[in-house]
Amino acid sequence: MANQPKSADAPRLDWRARLAFENRRFNAWWEGYAFDAAAERAVLSRAGEAAGAPGHVDIAEAIWGEGRLDPGDPAWTMRHARTLGLSLKANIVVLGAGAGAPLRDLAAGTRWRARGYARAGRKLKNFPVAAYESALTQINRAGADGGLCFFDLHRDPDPASLALFAAELVKPNAPFAFIDFTVARKHARLRGCFAEPWDGWPKPVEQTGALIEQSGFRIADIVDETRAFTPLIAKGWARWKSAYELALRAADHRARSAYLKDLASYAHLWAERFDAIRAGQLRVTRYQTRRKG
Repeated sequence: MANQPKSADAPRLDWRARLAFENRRFNAWWEGYAFDAAAERAVLSRAGEAAGAPGHVDIAEAIWGEGRLDPGDPAWTMRHARTLGLSLKANIVVLGAGAGAPLRDLAAGTRWRARGYARAGRKLKNFPVAAYESALTQINRAGADGGLCFFDLHRDPDPASLALFAAELVKPNAPFAFIDFTVARKHARLRGCFAEPWDGWPKPVEQTGALIEQSGFRIADIVDETRAFTPLIAKGWARWKSAYELALRAADHRARSAYLKDLASYAHLWAERFDAIRAGQLRVTRYQTRRKG
């Protein structure tokens, strides 16, 4: 696998992004498809900028609650955790753990030992979340008794690789639940709903299920969770006013203007998603699976 020359104006990547870049290049060589180095660098550069922007995290937590980067609450976390049917003191992994809130939910509702992973490392008091790339050389492969993945497949331009990463974390025949957005029909784009920097996109239910199965899981059940999820958006919507008032307290004029602009964009994104859900174009789906082997 020959190294590809890097152009002088190629975006600079930090060590985590460089590790991800090399991992994707190896995966392309292993799977036998063409590797576009420039495109991959651009994707990782944008993702790094988004992950490092505190404003996005501040806004998300102001709306959804401390440690949450997506709608959720303890009941939502436990709703899916119970489907795993694990023993009292199981070890589990949580992908898409946000800023640690799902780990806090599990600590309060179970006696499990849970480790969290996300696109950017965060820490909520005693619940640290490791970035995927930085965890690649540290994780105990095939050591967990089960796992959960919240809303991270649709964010990844190569969701099959993320599902494969999930499969490598758990024991053979371990239960794993993927909860994510899916679209109602093939080729539906819903561009206003997912104008995020990750370059991923929700896919139809069948297509998402196929890539999960190709990544090392057997699907036991597919459940439409849209009705249970929608109230979580409405619950967060009630906190928009407090988030706006928080922005107004910023003493620096430029910082206040930038925050309000980001808040408006974030509000528009979720308003579009909410409308798409109510119109039946977007849904939240849980894939109940087991690791093959």
